[in-house]
Amino acid sequence: MNHPIDLSRRIALLASLLCPLNLSAAAPPRTQPDDYSIPTIDLAHETHRQIVVDREKGQYLGHPTTLVLEDNKTMLIVYPKGHGRGGIVYKRSSDAGLTWSDRLPTPASWATSREVPTLHRVIDKQGVKRIIMFSGLYPIRMSVSEDDGLTWSELKPIGDFGGIVTMGHVERLKNGDYMALFHDDGRFIKSANKRENPPKFLVYKTLSFDGGLTWSAPEVIASHPVAHLCEPGLVRSPDGKQLAVLLRENSRKYNSFVIFSDDEGLTWTKPRELPASLTGDRHTGRYSKDGRLFISFRDTTHVSPTKGDWVGWVGTYDDIVHGREGQYRVRLMDNHKGADCAYPPVERLPDDTFVTTTYGHWTKGESPYIVSVRFKLSELDRKARNLPVHTTVFKAGEGGYNTFRIPSIIKNKRGHLLAFCEGRKDSRSDKGDIDLVLKRSRDNGQTWSDLEVIWDDDKNTCGNPCPVLDETTGTLWLLLTHNLGKDAERDIIHHKAKSTRTVWVSKSEDHGRTWSDPVDITKTTKWHSWGWYATGPGVGIQIQHGEYKGRLVIPCDHSYNDPDGKIHGGPYGFGSHAIYSDDHGETWSLGSAIHPNANECQVVELADREGMLLMNMRAYNGRNRRTHALSVDGGKTWSNPKDAPDLIEPVCQASILRYDWPAESHPGRLLFANPASKKREQMTVKLSVDDGIHWSAGKQLYHGPSAYSCLVTLKKKEIGCLYERGGKSPYERIVFARFPIQWLEE
Repeated sequence: MNHPIDLSRRIALLASLLCPLNLSAAAPPRTQPDDYSIPTIDLAHETHRQIVVDREKGQYLGHPTTLVLEDNKTMLIVYPKGHGRGGIVYKRSSDAGLTWSDRLPTPASWATSREVPTLHRVIDKQGVKRIIMFSGLYPIRMSVSEDDGLTWSELKPIGDFGGIVTMGHVERLKNGDYMALFHDDGRFIKSANKRENPPKFLVYKTLSFDGGLTWSAPEVIASHPVAHLCEPGLVRSPDGKQLAVLLRENSRKYNSFVIFSDDEGLTWTKPRELPASLTGDRHTGRYSKDGRLFISFRDTTHVSPTKGDWVGWVGTYDDIVHGREGQYRVRLMDNHKGADCAYPPVERLPDDTFVTTTYGHWTKGESPYIVSVRFKLSELDRKARNLPVHTTVFKAGEGGYNTFRIPSIIKNKRGHLLAFCEGRKDSRSDKGDIDLVLKRSRDNGQTWSDLEVIWDDDKNTCGNPCPVLDETTGTLWLLLTHNLGKDAERDIIHHKAKSTRTVWVSKSEDHGRTWSDPVDITKTTKWHSWGWYATGPGVGIQIQHGEYKGRLVIPCDHSYNDPDGKIHGGPYGFGSHAIYSDDHGETWSLGSAIHPNANECQVVELADREGMLLMNMRAYNGRNRRTHALSVDGGKTWSNPKDAPDLIEPVCQASILRYDWPAESHPGRLLFANPASKKREQMTVKLSVDDGIHWSAGKQLYHGPSAYSCLVTLKKKEIGCLYERGGKSPYERIVFARFPIQWLEE
């Protein structure tokens, strides 16, 4: 029998549930970032994996649910002709979704469906099997088949209550009862108690004690004072002892949420924000044979290159429990209209093939249609081996620092990594109390040491790290700049500051374990008329070939007096130059200036002519393109700067590095990293096989806000990139990405 609840009792129940939910309470703070660091595999263009289930010109087909029967071959699917609301279409497959029947006859009431239909297999305590299908809104209705979907009953109400995307998950409990989950955005509450305005999102459970024939009055299991929790997707822990429910967050102020139950749904934890990697709509998960989870959903992550697309997540249940990002994400298909796609059912076949199916705007200009994508995790794992792996090295707020900026990384003679940056105590600003800080990695960038302070001069500014390794002696030289903390860049440029920008050097003769006190070398490395000055930022090089072999070269920039210049209101311009040492770092000399409109720079040795250098520079040319210059005398003099047409930039620092020298098996390769956009976003790594004349289209390390970077070669010929990135701003953290050359060459 049904378990109805009369109107007066319902009002009392709802009032008791809503009273503790202080709708005017301040929004709880965010606990997770807007972005994620795990890699994404893109299957969108692998059409051999895609099977069109149904497509009708001019007709919206959406929101499917599938069900595989016990023979592991028969698959059923239902979906509406419309966006949630619309007559239900029904099809069968006899080969696990490889081919599909024509549309099958359905009961007349199926044409009146007003919400997304969902299919479920249930078995009562006497072992009788049936299939049930729900259709939502007020009231929730259900249709039943007791012959494996050959015939169906009409849709009938299951009680005096309603909800949206009803029963996205139905779970058999340990005692043989069933628990179904759904949400309501206020329509159910308003029908019983009209006092709530605006609607309040609530997540409910309802129970069946007779194998899915009847259902109890719903009970609230999750709500939030600000977030709109909905579309529950349930996953049982591998040992069967715990239930986790992943929840869509419809206000889009937070990531998705998760709740847990250790007592078969009797009680639940408070909603907890999930990592950005699991943020999306209508999560559906299945376990692989090796115990990992594949969860499919619509990507609504705040910052994601696949936002609005149909995606999947691969990880473990333990990742969900401990709030970890997981192993990797998958873009299943590219949706071409907003975020209108992907209410995806997931099935796993005995051979560990996953079949996930959904609707979307898969063809530009056409109505949505239904497609399946098939894969094995072993296939995805092979693809994932070449993808970048990200690790956070510096995070804003750590160690009492407001912000970390200006990353630099170098490998010492032992193969260990030293990551430098500025620790800014007061704010993100370039002025103020700024220290030079360091972290180390002895395992190729997988883990990092605690924070060390290399230079702290009270409230003054110590920064712009630019190290170089002398391969002959093993000494690490660290070039730096300094100014009074109260002096702003604008005032230094206009010669109105109390002091000016000065140039310093420190060294380490024990592979970076300890550092000498910095020594001022401004007299030999800066013209008196220059105002602003920066070493790098990034790294220097040691020339490997030709007449100047062994020379240490540090790329730098400066401001200079220029009647036509408009830097900070003018009359000043920005230029680049190099300083160099021919005595293993003991003394440093100044090369000629590169004018006009050049700025922060990096230098690389070319292969087509021994000892020739290429300076790649941030440019103020109004064209959002990098500029470059050449030197044939080891950085002492330079050619006039010219645009690098393949290298778009938002006017920002970038990194260039020689990966290897020409060999019989391959040409010499250069690497380049920068935010390849007109805004500080889309951190991209490019490859050149002709000494920087042409560059590949590149591969994107990160889609979102990103800025300064520094490349390094690693053990086993891997590549590392230390760069600034964040969800809302590029300056939220500095992360390290590690990847093989094959990723760029694919």
